[in-house]
Amino acid sequence: MEERQRRRLLVTLLLGTLMAALDLAIIGPALPAIQADFGIDSRALAWIFNIYILFQLVGTPLMAKLSDRFGRRPVYVLNLALFGAGSIVVVVAPDFATLLLGRAVQGFGASGIFPVASAVIGDTFPPEKRGPTLGLLGAVFGIAFLLGPILGGVLLRFSWHWLFLINVPIILYLIAQALR
Repeated sequence: MEERQRRRLLVTLLLGTLMAALDLAIIGPALPAIQADFGIDSRALAWIFNIYILFQLVGTPLMAKLSDRFGRRPVYVLNLALFGAGSIVVVVAPDFATLLLGRAVQGFGASGIFPVASAVIGDTFPPEKRGPTLGLLGAVFGIAFLLGPILGGVLLRFSWHWLFLINVPIILYLIAQALR
């Protein structure tokens, strides 16, 4: 694989990881609005974070195994599609249970984005470039937790739904890039 192709691939992997990580950090400013819309208490509100992380943790070994068995690209695209579908479910959720279902689907989709991206880097980058490249992938989480609350606050000016709706065009772009 030539250097130009590797850079384009890396941008796709970094953006996918950023998006999955942002969905944890971006939601903080929206919690009061979501709580008011659904009339839930603080204990129920915590499940917006918890269910995402729970399904991400459960799905990670499964998605890593599936990528070993069926290939990195199809599993990465599957994970992006699941994440996008979960985002849409959250946006249109008529009740809190449906919102949590959407967050679970998002978390399950996110479960394969980081490990598959790491595996793709291991498969396509020469040994001397793997360490720095994996470091970049890890740094994306730090960036997400810095930018997430700021971006969440900006999008919240329109509606908390925009925190999830913004994922859809990004997902479509990433799927198109991954299929290339």
